[in-house]
Amino acid sequence: MESVRLIFRELNMSDAARLFEIYSDKEAMKYRQSNHHKTIDDSFEMLKRDAEVKASNYEHRFGIIEKDSKQLIGTIMYQPIYNKAIIGYSFAKQTWGNGFATEVVDWMINYLKQNNFRIIEAWVLNENIASSKVLEKNNFRLVSQTIYPESKFYQLYV
Repeated sequence: MESVRLIFRELNMSDAARLFEIYSDKEAMKYRQSNHHKTIDDSFEMLKRDAEVKASNYEHRFGIIEKDSKQLIGTIMYQPIYNKAIIGYSFAKQTWGNGFATEVVDWMINYLKQNNFRIIEAWVLNENIASSKVLEKNNFRLVSQTIYPESKFYQLYV
């Protein structure tokens, strides 16, 4: 699976070291709901957990590989709930500002649409202006800022 500049694939245990580089960066992870990784064991645990939740169809996470460098630069996930999916993504800080997030969300929209999802949702912390812009560029609409006062809730009907 791929887009213009990126390849999307299942994560595996050999990704742990690179995931640790990305997920241990406090700045890169400051907008995530979960804590940054403190040791590489946290990355191994995440990969193990991902395999378990994927098997139960609770959550699916893909590694994002930059075609030019062939390097893992982030992850994107979705949680299926009937015909709805909640998405989330994280990127290595050094890749910010290159349009990768917009490209990744566009790819995920198409992937979910092909798999018969009709509603895509995302939660964004209020201070994460860049992520709000990514969603808006991909035609998500702001639905609410009142459910959780510290975040915005976006939806896209496909």
